[in-house]
Amino acid sequence: MRIALATGLLPVPPTYFALQHGERLQAEHEVRMFALAADIRDPAVSIEVDAALPSVGPWPARIAAAFATAPLSSAVQARRIAAFAPDVVHQHFATWSRGALDGAARAGAPLVATLHGYDVFAAEGTGRTPLERFHRRSVADTAARADRLLAVSRYLADRAIAAGFPAERLEVHYQGVDTEVFTPGDGPAAEPSVVFIGALARRKGIDDLIAASIASVERAPHRLRIIGTGPLEARVRSAALAHPHIDALGSIPRPGVLSELRAARALVLPTQASAGRREAAGLVLLEAQACGVPVIAYASGGTPEMVDDGTTGLLVDEFDRAALSVAMERILLAPDDEWARMSAAARSFVVESRSLDLSVRALRDHYRDLRRPAAP
Repeated sequence: MRIALATGLLPVPPTYFALQHGERLQAEHEVRMFALAADIRDPAVSIEVDAALPSVGPWPARIAAAFATAPLSSAVQARRIAAFAPDVVHQHFATWSRGALDGAARAGAPLVATLHGYDVFAAEGTGRTPLERFHRRSVADTAARADRLLAVSRYLADRAIAAGFPAERLEVHYQGVDTEVFTPGDGPAAEPSVVFIGALARRKGIDDLIAASIASVERAPHRLRIIGTGPLEARVRSAALAHPHIDALGSIPRPGVLSELRAARALVLPTQASAGRREAAGLVLLEAQACGVPVIAYASGGTPEMVDDGTTGLLVDEFDRAALSVAMERILLAPDDEWARMSAAARSFVVESRSLDLSVRALRDHYRDLRRPAAP
């Protein structure tokens, strides 16, 4: 089977999820990724990436160029997809989808589109900027023309249907994580640590996490290891200067992230509502659990679908900093045997219900179900 993956903007890291299924499928099928613009900064990426725009200049400038030249670059993407003669086209995000829509139509191939969150929020929006209108048109066309729509959580699927996506063509497809890469290590470090991995932004709850850590550190000594960059980076670094137990690590390579996860007592990700939007899924929660690390998160958006509350981690009410602090203390101070049971359950939960293997098998079934028979 020839599989054309497609997306608009492809920075790797962090957008591994757009490639990971294709990388696993290319052992049996011919797979190629088609993007408007790509910024591949991980040499481990093995899949062939065809970018409509040249990969030169700083990434923010290429994002701006992709928008400014969207009709032209989408036409280039469509021609290249059609020339690949795919059996199926799979678009990630219903935004920036014109190239995939037209490419699939020219090739006479079925179109699958995965909704990740931003695209559904764009469908709900009423903004009047040129970019907002552009995204709403793309989303509406994808909803109308895709043969199958996949949402990364039940929460997002329900929200998509409420926003006008057709329920009869929409299914939940959990993305899954690679349980052969994200594996347990030797257990937590001697000095207990709690790790955060994500954008340093209000919607990720970084302020709540810092407050909860400061409130609990005397009762449950620990280090708070914060990995990521973003608009609140200066605030995070200021907190690290004021509180010696906080480490602002910035952006670190993927192997370093894996090491930090394996050494942690818990991963905390208090994502929360921002401008009416919530986390659609949260793959880092699954990555941590695959490493045998319990997680703590707000019960917001699709997050409850990524955690077996009370067994593989703890969910607390959104915006409740005091409850977040109590949950951190509970896992930090848990007896070793109790923590080990939670660690083993976390690993089993991902292997048995949220692994990349399961996700790839489900996706392969979708492709085969939609594949049109060859002409006699």
